[in-house]
Amino acid sequence: MVNRISRLILCVTCFAMFAFLLVGCSYQTDEEAIEQSISNRLDGYKNIDSSETANFASRMDIDSLAQYGVSEHDFMAAYFDDFDYLIQNVAVDGDNAVATVVLTCKSFTEYEKALQEATDAMKADASIAKMSTDELDKAFGKTILDTLKDVEVRQTEPIEISFEKVDNVWEPVSNASEDIAAALMSN
Repeated sequence: MVNRISRLILCVTCFAMFAFLLVGCSYQTDEEAIEQSISNRLDGYKNIDSSETANFASRMDIDSLAQYGVSEHDFMAAYFDDFDYLIQNVAVDGDNAVATVVLTCKSFTEYEKALQEATDAMKADASIAKMSTDELDKAFGKTILDTLKDVEVRQTEPIEISFEKVDNVWEPVSNASEDIAAALMSN
């Protein structure tokens, strides 16, 4: 009987320790939860077929490039090539927090400048006068993608994303997608 009780106590103790370990291993600090939320969103920019890149593409009106033979997928793949991010800091104050993030991406400003230079060079080329409209459109589409592929990546200015804890879940206070898109477009 004593042996049976000892085994029962041992089993209950082992079960309690195992349950404690499981709970302890799955605990996430507030900072880690916010970092995970940011990573989930920004990792979407690394996946060209994600909703994040689709939302960004719609803001940029990428569909209008289809007339030049440039697909949304190809443009986004070139634009987000070498995209990365760094979560510099997460400051939690009760149920509010601010995360500071730096993005590494192609400079849209540099892309626009380089595209203008490439377009000017195309205009100066006498051979374009002999091209049909379809040939011109294809040539311009190739110029768009080639120019974008050649733009170097650089870091954005740090952006701050505010969070609020609602029902024990950290959620962005502002529209984080708009903050990120603004940083990407102003880089």
